[in-house]
Amino acid sequence: MEPGLERLVDLLRRGELTADALASLGEPEPEEARVALHEAAREPDLASHVASWGPALLVGARCGFGARTLVEVARRYRATRRKALPPGALASLAAVVSCSDFLARTLLRHAHWCEGLDGCPPSAPFDEPVEPDWTAIRIAKYQGLLRIAARDLAGRPFEESLVELSRLAERCLTAGLETAARECDASAPALLALGKLGGEELNFSSDVDLLFVYAPERPDDVPELQARHTQLIQLFKRQLEARSEDGFAYRIDLDLRPEGKPGALVNSVDAALYYYESFGADWERQALIRLRPLAGPERVAKRFMQGVTPFVYRRGIDTDAIRRVRAMKLRVEQERRDAGRDLERELKEGPGGIRDVEFLVQALQLFHGGREPRLRTGNVLRALARLSEHGLLPDASAASLAQSYLWLRRAEHALQMQEERQVHRMPSDAAAQVALARRMGYHDPSGEAARTRLLDDWTRVRSGVRAHFEQLVLGDTA
Repeated sequence: MEPGLERLVDLLRRGELTADALASLGEPEPEEARVALHEAAREPDLASHVASWGPALLVGARCGFGARTLVEVARRYRATRRKALPPGALASLAAVVSCSDFLARTLLRHAHWCEGLDGCPPSAPFDEPVEPDWTAIRIAKYQGLLRIAARDLAGRPFEESLVELSRLAERCLTAGLETAARECDASAPALLALGKLGGEELNFSSDVDLLFVYAPERPDDVPELQARHTQLIQLFKRQLEARSEDGFAYRIDLDLRPEGKPGALVNSVDAALYYYESFGADWERQALIRLRPLAGPERVAKRFMQGVTPFVYRRGIDTDAIRRVRAMKLRVEQERRDAGRDLERELKEGPGGIRDVEFLVQALQLFHGGREPRLRTGNVLRALARLSEHGLLPDASAASLAQSYLWLRRAEHALQMQEERQVHRMPSDAAAQVALARRMGYHDPSGEAARTRLLDDWTRVRSGVRAHFEQLVLGDTA
């Protein structure tokens, strides 16, 4: 613990913490926060553990809000469990309620869920099947998000978050497919992931890009299977997106299927492969790099994966791959600017953002992937490592891009952690920038110092990523 922070915790314990000290930390409502923190320090079930929860609140995004929530969770836990909060969960609990508004509200409804936060960091979500029931799926998701957020805020290696979020979604979606199949009294099609879920790099709040295929035993079976699978998928999507008091399971995006929105929700393997062979676009080739089977009949998924690989990765070196990716990226940026978007603040689509790293990696994968099967992965970090191993990307460039990608994704997660919304924009307000810095682990005793470091890193990361992108994708050598 920083000496300055240790002194503030001691002042809190003695009831002498001032509003000025909290203002210096970056708290936007220092007097209200002072009152809330001192109330927490006097709460019977919290008073003897100030050293556990105090530091996490003081360097949280909203320490006053967090203190009020912590007191209320302690009281509700006492009322239902007839005992004090688990001491080993207090640090993680305090970090979560001061940094995530939606998880703070969740804990107020389910105070006993804090029992899963024991340890610093707590253990990862259980890697076991989720009960095939719509309510159980929502509960599993939010209990999982609670642990993952606590682990993020405790500073464990961030790349683990991407995998944990993806595996949590995979278990929930598998349970959803089983539930929908049972309720429709139908066999399930093969379910495959695209996008960040396909790459095992899911966002904290993200659509999940999915694709469904099936393989009929006989041609005559197609009409009936098509109708039954369509009904099943409609139920699957409707129930997973349905909102309850605890939120929703997942937003389902099926628009990457053959023919996009106008196309059928599900295709036979043969029909899907015919589409890609006959009409597949360059952007679809790029999207299918991240194709990964999740659930349903394995033989069907395997057959489709094998059949679509020649479409994605052309034999030998694809000399036009980088040119196509370059044109696509520039077109996307121009479309966003024409729509009035300020790309300079965009973590995802702006110059030097997440998309620059993804497009750079995918361009090199398409360029070399026909000859180097080990490059065929939807995981950006894994692809960077393999490009470096094969001498197709300088080691220093690969390491720099990996570090920058993790910083950008960490910032994206910290923004989405507040309200579980799809946010990708660096805030312009100074107080919001301090709050983002706190969620990302900038624990400087001075809020302004944390904000300055955040913005300095943002500038450094953006310029570094864009320089690599311009050299490797936008340059004349492509």
